[in-house]
Amino acid sequence: VMDTLCEKRETDTRLSLFGHSFAYPFFAGPVGAVAMHYSDKYNDVTYNAQLVPGCAESGILAFTGDGMDAEVMRGATDAIKDCQGVGIPTVKPWNMQMIREKMDLVKASGALAVAMDVDAAGLPFLKKFVALTDVPFIVKGIMSVKGAVKAAQAGAAAIVVSNHGGRVLDQSPATAEVLPEIAAAVGGKVKIFVDGGIRTGVDVFKALALGADAVLIARPFVNAVYGGGKEGVRCLVDKLGAELKDTMEMCGAATLREITGEMIRR
Repeated sequence: VMDTLCEKRETDTRLSLFGHSFAYPFFAGPVGAVAMHYSDKYNDVTYNAQLVPGCAESGILAFTGDGMDAEVMRGATDAIKDCQGVGIPTVKPWNMQMIREKMDLVKASGALAVAMDVDAAGLPFLKKFVALTDVPFIVKGIMSVKGAVKAAQAGAAAIVVSNHGGRVLDQSPATAEVLPEIAAAVGGKVKIFVDGGIRTGVDVFKALALGADAVLIARPFVNAVYGGGKEGVRCLVDKLGAELKDTMEMCGAATLREITGEMIRR
């Protein structure tokens, strides 16, 4: 909803999260098996070796993926460690022994938080997972108010509203459809991320107006890395950031906190 009849102010896109300040409220989402899905120019280890520092140098952070090969998590946490912990590893909810080993790698990396991808797995022992780490724990794959409440009760510091690209349950709603009710239920209690088809800075603005604190963007970062490595990441971040800033200016929001539901039409 465009509104330019307002005082001219400097636009501030910065986000504070878990004691760190970031240039923008969007991050690279976790991606796995890139060699199978895209091409063998990169594997998961070499992909993260470009993505993680590219994001850190651009003022944001990357969520990294997981895999059955132990080298995937080892490579991801090594890349995060090299960036002074600016990154968030995403651990798959497999058996407890594997999770303990991966949590040890996460701790050694100094990562500022850790995520767990629960889109396609039941987790009766979620509180045990939260207790394994001393950094903020993020639950990725929340698509309902009851799921968000359960994650908060288990001790999660943040959730990611995500339907795993719509690939795990036919006719699942879009994340934008469920985000407002989830934000109304747990907003302020946990940080709320959202993913799902977010491709422009305008999309980022809409997600924040619907109640998200920040968003995750996955496939465009894959294209950026494959096309230009760290430089490609910087180009994408600059593009998204400029689009977000322009949208904020045209809608009368000088800070992220000023982006409200009244600034979009549903």
